[in-house]
Amino acid sequence: MYDNILYPTDGSQESEAVLAHVRDLAETYDARVHILFVVDSKHSDSSMTLQRDEEGKWETGMVSRGKGEDKGGMSSDKVDVLEVLKREGEMLTQEISTELHEEGYKTATACKKGKPHQVINTYAEDNEIDLIAMGTHGRSGVSRQLIGSVTEKVIRTAQTPVLTARLVE
Repeated sequence: MYDNILYPTDGSQESEAVLAHVRDLAETYDARVHILFVVDSKHSDSSMTLQRDEEGKWETGMVSRGKGEDKGGMSSDKVDVLEVLKREGEMLTQEISTELHEEGYKTATACKKGKPHQVINTYAEDNEIDLIAMGTHGRSGVSRQLIGSVTEKVIRTAQTPVLTARLVE
């Protein structure tokens, strides 16, 4: 029934909440687990940059809107936010994949850029995904309306069945 299960993750506790279900289903159906991290394209319009301080911790700063040479920002060694997110996503998906692989699961990893719900749905269609498994914050009312939810958008737009698990604290 389930040959390919998509597990989109952002590394949050909410996304971890569904991983136990993914393991059970993958074991039951001998399914491949596709681990997907999406670099949200809305960050590409940001004037924010990142750089590491003397202790190796990430600092943020703004880029000058001046024309020509860089007339501000943090330093000449600043890095693009999207590149950092992509690297972090690749490391996260590989870490999860290695853990699952060591437990005997078949895995595939991907790190894509775009609007998260659209990337998730496109990946599901392109890779013959039978089930999308996602965590949820469990918000309701005004909080959900203001913050929005990738999971909710996937549920509303996916052609593939979606399993959700709420983080219980």
